[in-house]
Formats: sequence, structure tokens, C-alpha cells
Amino acid sequence: METPEKKEELQTETSFDSVKESASGVLGGLLGQIKRLEEAMKAEHMGDVYQIYWHELPASIQQSSNTNHEMDNFLTSKLDQEIQRTFPFMIMQEVVSPILMNYQIGSYYRDRAVLQVDATQPTIEILPEIRQQWEKTLKGEYKKQLTELQNQQDDFDAKTIAAQSELQALDEKIAQQEKLKAELEETKSFMNRKKVEEEIDGINRELKDLKQQRSQWAPFAEDQLSSESQKIELANKIDSLSLEQAIALKELRLIKKRFGGLEEMDTALENFIRDFLSKGAE
Repeated sequence: METPEKKEELQTETSFDSVKESASGVLGGLLGQIKRLEEAMKAEHMGDVYQIYWHELPASIQQSSNTNHEMDNFLTSKLDQEIQRTFPFMIMQEVVSPILMNYQIGSYYRDRAVLQVDATQPTIEILPEIRQQWEKTLKGEYKKQLTELQNQQDDFDAKTIAAQSELQALDEKIAQQEKLKAELEETKSFMNRKKVEEEIDGINRELKDLKQQRSQWAPFAEDQLSSESQKIELANKIDSLSLEQAIALKELRLIKKRFGGLEEMDTALENFIRDFLSKGAE
């Protein structure tokens, strides 16, 4: 007959055996996943690499296997190789981080990044601010903005030229009205007070209107520093928008040449990621 102590010892051994069996199964499964990942990386079956690494391996194994960006470097290098093979005209412009790379479309007078590749997803996308500029160009919004700014500039120049003569004419009218007002004040007496005051009220209204007109013209002629500052600001806006439009137009011409158009480029980039993930798949 088994004693209570013996029963407890047997139960402990059974529990430990169960733990060992469970741990052995977990480790076996983990080793199997690592082996499959290694084989997928060697064969460059990229869809399997992403599936196993991101969706099957525990986070702790992901982190430990990427301590020095080993996995990041593998993924970015394979993506870059495939980009160079598929789109040989694309140039890596900047490595933003171990998993982010920026590319430009060809080389032209103003090189800049227009695409960003994220190796963790993976994705290859047009940078949002660049897409916005391309769409503004295609919709003619740059031309509209430039026309408005140039009209403002022309109007400003015309007002600057006219300001001196306008101010001179207004000053003469103001002086005449103030002189007339002074003369009326001198002729005011008890007998004609009401009539003179009515005339003075009319002159005051006229003076108010003339002075308001003068205040509108004065900045164009009297405050030269402010005028020059406004002119420079307008010119800088026109130059900046003109350059932005010119770069976007150049890039859109390159897109037309390489892809056929912006929509076709979007499709080509989507197909690139799909083909990259299916590379090596049976």
C-alpha cells in the first residue's frame, strides 16, 4: 500500500514530466520555425520570410535576432536589389533608418526623394507632400496661384507708381477744405451760425473721406521699408511656387516616360510589392 508521501512524490514526477513534454514541444516548434525561416531566407522566399518572422516567431525571438539590425539589413538589402532590378532608373537618395529608405525617380537638376520604402511591411509609397504637389500640378492649381500672386504684384507696382500723384492731389484737396473751413469759422456770427455750422459739417465729412483715401494710398508711398518688404515677400512667394511647379512638372514627365502616368505608377508600385512577396513561391 502506497503511503501519502509516496503518492505525492509520484504526482510531482508526473507533473514534471508533463512540463518537460510541454516545453519540449514548444522548443521543438520554435526550432522548426527558426529552421523554416533560415531556409526561406536562403531561398529568398520573401513572402515566407515575412510570414514566419512577423507572424509566427515570438516577439522575444524577433528582438533577439535583430539586435544589431541583422533582419532589418536583410530585408532592406533584398528590397533594394529588387527595386534596382525592376526600376533601374530609381536612385536611393537617403537611408532614413534601418528599415526606411527614400528614392528619387532618375537624376535631374533638383534631386529629391519622392518615394519611401518601409521594409517592415513591406511598402513602397509616394511621399504625401510630393503626391500633393503632383496633384496640384495636374489640376492646374499652381498656375492659378501664380496668376493671383502676379496680379497682386502688378497691382502693387501700379499703386506704388500712382501713390505719389494721388497723395499730392489729396493733400491739395485737404488743404483747400481746411482753408475753407477756417474761413467759414471766421465769418460765423450769431445771425448765420446755423447755416455756417451746416456748411462746416459738410466740409468735415469731405475731410474725413479725403483723409480715409489718403490713409489707403500712404503705405505705398510713405513707408518705403514696408513697401519693399511686401514686394520682396510677393516675389519670394512667386519664385518658390514657380520652382515647386517646375520640379513637379519634371517629375511628372519622368513618370509619364517610365510608367505612362501617375495612376499607372501607383499600380506598378502595388504590383512590385505583390511580386516581391511572391518571389520564390511555388
